[in-house]
Amino acid sequence: AFGCSSEFSTITGSHMKKLFPRLIAAAAASACLGAWHAVVLTFDGLADSTFAPNMPFVGDGDEFYESDHYLYAFSNDAQSQPGDLVGAIIHGTQAGDTCLGLVCPTDNSTSFYALLNDGVLVVGRNDLAPIRMLGLSASFIAASGDVVPPTAGALRAQGMIPGGGSLTSTVFLPGPVGGQYSFSDYSFSDAFTSTEFDYVFLFGFACDASVGCSAFTTNKAQFAIDNISVVPEPAQWLLMGLGLAALGAVVRRRHVAA
Repeated sequence: AFGCSSEFSTITGSHMKKLFPRLIAAAAASACLGAWHAVVLTFDGLADSTFAPNMPFVGDGDEFYESDHYLYAFSNDAQSQPGDLVGAIIHGTQAGDTCLGLVCPTDNSTSFYALLNDGVLVVGRNDLAPIRMLGLSASFIAASGDVVPPTAGALRAQGMIPGGGSLTSTVFLPGPVGGQYSFSDYSFSDAFTSTEFDYVFLFGFACDASVGCSAFTTNKAQFAIDNISVVPEPAQWLLMGLGLAALGAVVRRRHVAA
């Protein structure tokens, strides 16, 4: 049984005004006809962002960028203040030194995003074109000393559909094995991965021993996220490809005329 606060169900109202306050529109520089490929957000190639001044720590309202995508972090706590800690960029080789008071996964040798304090991460494109999200790598993060059940938590993706409405897909994450947490790869449902979204929310549920899971009430729904696989909306690629083809035709005509 899932519990979810009413604050999140109204996020598109109360939080929308701060969701896109600083987006930088970026036109795609290239495109290809035919096959289109997923972009994997690894948190290793983040661009410098004036909207995330305390990196590698991420606060409520911070926004940063990778591979033509924005990542916007916020707290769903109605009492939150700008800058309240909701995440961090952690390098796997330094997790033991940076995850103080937390038990982070130990099997990642690159950077990952720690979703902390019941925070939310929003993923979308800088040019606001629709995306599809296929899946990601994830692990639960526990507070030191907590007794964690075999199903530690659930990570939910909620995609906002152009024109209105939303669709969710949820994956369950295990507790520790031998006292350690590890990343695993997760795919979202077929219905979710085949749907185009304006942007996608990622947030967590903490579960008890009976797999009763609640979001935004325990402050224990903390996760490590990496390798988010997203696909640009196909029509966008096709239109850009047709545009390049048309430009090529014009160039060829000019060449013939010359």
